[in-house]
Amino acid sequence: MSLRLGQRLLTCAAAVVTATAMLVIQAPGATAADSMIDLGVDLDYMHGADVVAGNDRVYASIDDRIVATDSRGVVTGTITGLAGANGLAVTPDGTRLYAALRLSNEVAEIDTGAFSITRRFDLSAYRCPRRLAWSSGRLYVGYGCQSGDGGLLRLDTTAAQPEPAPIIPRLNSWPVAAAAGSTLVVSADNETLVYDTSGADVTLRGQLGQPSSILSSRPDITLTPDGSTALAFTSPPSTYDAWDTTSLTLVRGYGTGGAARAMAISQDGTSVLGAEYSNGVSSVKVFDAATGENTFTYADSDVEVFAGALTTLGNVAFALAKDTSDRVHLWRLPDVDLPASTLTLTAPYAVDAVAPLTLTGRLTLADGSAPGEQRVTVARRLESLDGNGPREPVAEVTTAADGTFTLTDALPTAGRFRYEAVWDGTAEHRWTRAYTYVTAAKVRSSISLNLPSAATVFEPLTLTGRLVLANGASPGEQRLTVTRNSPNGTLLTLSTVTAADGAFTFTDTPPLAERHSYQVSWSGNATYELSYTSRSVLVGKAPTSLTLTGPDSSVADRSIELSGALTGPNLDWSRTLIILERTVTNSAGTVTTRVATTRPTAPDGSFTFADTPQTGGDYTYTVRWLGDTTHLPAQADHAVTVHGPVD
Repeated sequence: MSLRLGQRLLTCAAAVVTATAMLVIQAPGATAADSMIDLGVDLDYMHGADVVAGNDRVYASIDDRIVATDSRGVVTGTITGLAGANGLAVTPDGTRLYAALRLSNEVAEIDTGAFSITRRFDLSAYRCPRRLAWSSGRLYVGYGCQSGDGGLLRLDTTAAQPEPAPIIPRLNSWPVAAAAGSTLVVSADNETLVYDTSGADVTLRGQLGQPSSILSSRPDITLTPDGSTALAFTSPPSTYDAWDTTSLTLVRGYGTGGAARAMAISQDGTSVLGAEYSNGVSSVKVFDAATGENTFTYADSDVEVFAGALTTLGNVAFALAKDTSDRVHLWRLPDVDLPASTLTLTAPYAVDAVAPLTLTGRLTLADGSAPGEQRVTVARRLESLDGNGPREPVAEVTTAADGTFTLTDALPTAGRFRYEAVWDGTAEHRWTRAYTYVTAAKVRSSISLNLPSAATVFEPLTLTGRLVLANGASPGEQRLTVTRNSPNGTLLTLSTVTAADGAFTFTDTPPLAERHSYQVSWSGNATYELSYTSRSVLVGKAPTSLTLTGPDSSVADRSIELSGALTGPNLDWSRTLIILERTVTNSAGTVTTRVATTRPTAPDGSFTFADTPQTGGDYTYTVRWLGDTTHLPAQADHAVTVHGPVD
């Protein structure tokens, strides 16, 4: 357990570095950079997973299963159907793996060769086992379901039927423990206690720091392989601190941090690592163990490392983490023991979509020397609150001898993009990565719209125009929405499609004889802004015509038959009233009289009138239609000379 804990934070450092990289790989390829293995499980809380390594295998616990992979991250086996698999511990020879099963109140012993469960230890009297530590045949189990029922117990795994031996009962919450050599360190209830395990009984050596100085959430504790030094996170002042487990004195502090997730000491003892998660960003700080200098920091906003879920296998670090969609991944980070190099990447802060932009960068080796010509891979991805887009390759560039490089790209859509540059490293220098953010704005668009100066109701009206993109690109076929706003408040929404050059033609027939407003709009897309424009046109009433025919002469007291027709577009005969007037001029003077009203009686608008003059004279018969909201009025006359007596 102590070696595992010493390795775990190193893995966390690598894991967060992995977060700044790719999100996709099923089985890692032959690359020195990090990779991510999707374990096919979602987990929405942060204390239900762990990862350990041994015998050239990596083991990850995720709620109902334990997954085994080889050193490349390729899955080699899975045990499913477990009840809340949580903390793990592996023996130094890698032949036995122990798993805390929180929901069934058991610890399972697993033969790693057959990858099957060989024994189950009943802990029903010590509910919710969570964290494990193993040393010298003894398995230390931190348990606890709720406040007041936590504790730490020991199991002798060399016995045929191990019996739980309580060490610390009645804790407010479940503890975190690390064991190595003859030292056991336990953190719980704001205290971190050191015990001696060299005898048959566990005896208390003392306490590290003040009761309130060790972070109460206890994300992790790490021991050197001999148990002489413990690494813990102290708050305040939020530092990664190394403690002598014999004298119980502080050896050194390593910088300041946010919310700690894990701590580690590199296998060769030269580096101390601290993983943090704060304000949605995971970061890993690496410190020189001797000087305390923060040699580099990795940060990423896409990942959250499970508490203490870190390990190393040789010079490869592994971390168990979940992404922003709660998907659990095993992150693999090779060559963590090599000297770190530095890669920079810069780009404009803001650009227009599809406009060329220039990125520049520099690779510098750990000793500050120029690297010579090296291959750097650049990729990008769109970031979004709804989930980040896929990682898309941009280019592979070769640096100049001094490590500088330049490339040009164009962002296909608007949005916030993250560019990542990765150098795979060499046998002497660790791979490295840099990233920068560029925000692309949508390109402006505009619409021109042409209408005739005047139009007539019921007659086709042709609208023409063009969709124009500000960067001069051809829009291609785009669907436009055309909205006609009539004076009575009626809206009619139609659509048309542009030609490849953005030109469009649209024909409409206005239904009312007043001013109409036409709006043409385009919704835009991920690259171009929406646009709209409007124009109005005065629509005049439709012309109509009346005819009236009859005899040219007649005699008094004889019926005169008159006929005519009203013509015009879209006339409603049921609402069309025609008035007949008679004007008589004779010796008695001139008199005009309304004779009758009628409606057209045939589909062609025809109608008839009959009149019987009583006196002689010059008769003029006039038919009138007063028009309506959509039609102009009309009038027709017919003259008849009537012979006969004159009053």
